Amino acid sequence: MVMTCSCSSSRPQHLFFFFFLFVPFLSLAQPITVNIDSSTWNLPSNATCLSQQSNFSGSLFSNNLDRLVSSIPFRQPNTYNFYTFTVGDQERVEAMGLCNRVLTRVDCLNCISQAAVSLTTTYCPAHREAYVRATKCMFRYSDKPIIGKLERVPVLEAPNPNNATGDRDEFIRLQSELLNRIRQEAAAGGTKRKYAQGNGTGPSRNTTFFASVQCTPDLSEKDCNNCLNYGFGNATKGRQGLRWFCPSCSFQIESNMRFFLLEREYESDLPRKRRPEQSKRRRVLALATLVFIKLCYKKQSTLYIMSLSTFVLKKSFCNLKNKI
Repeated sequence: MVMTCSCSSSRPQHLFFFFFLFVPFLSLAQPITVNIDSSTWNLPSNATCLSQQSNFSGSLFSNNLDRLVSSIPFRQPNTYNFYTFTVGDQERVEAMGLCNRVLTRVDCLNCISQAAVSLTTTYCPAHREAYVRATKCMFRYSDKPIIGKLERVPVLEAPNPNNATGDRDEFIRLQSELLNRIRQEAAAGGTKRKYAQGNGTGPSRNTTFFASVQCTPDLSEKDCNNCLNYGFGNATKGRQGLRWFCPSCSFQIESNMRFFLLEREYESDLPRKRRPEQSKRRRVLALATLVFIKLCYKKQSTLYIMSLSTFVLKKSFCNLKNKI
């Protein structure tokens, strides 16, 4: 039995040419992302006090609300950008915060914390229920259960002042078609994120719609669908762009301007925990690989055989041929 291992020196050269000549053209071909800090993205903070003002300073509810707000900066940040909070058995306070997909985990928690402080001290002091929607996050709290409950009011709508060009009915139909597609994708999301984005062709040549939709992940799939359906059904249509927000869901759509990052540019979610059977298969595969290398390179030292870096290089650049 004869085993030979050969490695062609021409293949690495081809790979170098690929990286230095072809990859730069790939980067040039990537779409340009709209600056999310531009005026087209910004939305003035809008707060709504949802209860009658009352003097509850020093009460159990006031203490619970203060504890809730002060605990937000100490929460463990997550990449899903959604948080729920509950404090107290008596005079219980429930709250939630949600950020746009664009924010990193740390920026999201900072945004929610600032929104909570502003809402409870500046916008709606001495209110037992309130809601604030800022440019990149929202926060709401209540003395009633709100987690898992669909809430469609209050509504914040920011339509583009420019009317649709061309066939208005076709313009609205194509917008609705795009939103329905990504609405179903978002609603089918899990309990950590219900978000989707996409684009579609506009009614005239060289026009494209860009849209994103989002629900609070505590909603059921049915409630998320209903919320977004309600939003588009009651929104001002026939505009070049539209942003519509309520406490439980939101959607944004623009014509010929993407105001969100590409999905691959967002912070990736935390890696999933490896299943036990996957670990076992990996150990068996690693053992079999080491045995094969030892047979193929029996004239070399054991330390060289066991080197993981050598294995990776040989696997990538060598064409192994076995002759028996």
